[in-house]
Amino acid sequence: MSTRIRLYCLPYAGGSAQRIYDGWQHRLPRHLEVVPLELPARGARTGERPVTRMGGLVTDVLRQVLPAAGEPYALFGHSLGGTLAFEVARELEQEHGRAPVKLLVSGTRAADADGEPDVDFLLPDDAFLERIRQFGGTPPEVLADDGLMELLLPVIRADFAAAAQWRYRPGPPLSCPITVFGGTRDEQVAADGLAGWGKHTVANCRVHLLPGGHFYVDEMSERLVALVAEELPSGLGG
Repeated sequence: MSTRIRLYCLPYAGGSAQRIYDGWQHRLPRHLEVVPLELPARGARTGERPVTRMGGLVTDVLRQVLPAAGEPYALFGHSLGGTLAFEVARELEQEHGRAPVKLLVSGTRAADADGEPDVDFLLPDDAFLERIRQFGGTPPEVLADDGLMELLLPVIRADFAAAAQWRYRPGPPLSCPITVFGGTRDEQVAADGLAGWGKHTVANCRVHLLPGGHFYVDEMSERLVALVAEELPSGLGG
């Protein structure tokens, strides 16, 4: 008899978890329950104010996860969502004694990796919009829709601000295994920057590279979901 695992999924900057992970459930075995965690100011929460600090996002996610965190669960996050998933996992284990069975991070450099913070969130709207266009991941038809972008820009800017102002705080490594995913042509997070996640767990750490750039998570979703299923077996091992 398999053990059911909730797979909490966190979005990249500006993204809606409901949209990004919409097609995942029917591709996964029945013991895995996909739970997209919608962040403020997007999707069904469009009317809320965006959050500009990682701590505020962690608090928001904990409010959604804690009621059921006594049951087996895993966390998956891409880019900003990967950093957020890591911080949520640490908080749940260290403060609540409820460690995930596994942390899965995607398109996210190791938490303690060196690097200059990206301060694009300080750019004026026109320059910030151009930066988003260069970054990729936002469909051209969305970028061309002035009304829609007027709604989305504050959300994306807030997420960029949260990522830029976040700083790694040294602490005990996680007790759960970590699985890391990355794109072979990702110009934002180089493949050689992924292995450093191994120092953030006392368990094992595996790295999978998939074809594509930073948003391979959308381009190669079928292959990614298959790997996620392999990484979360029903026996909770690995």
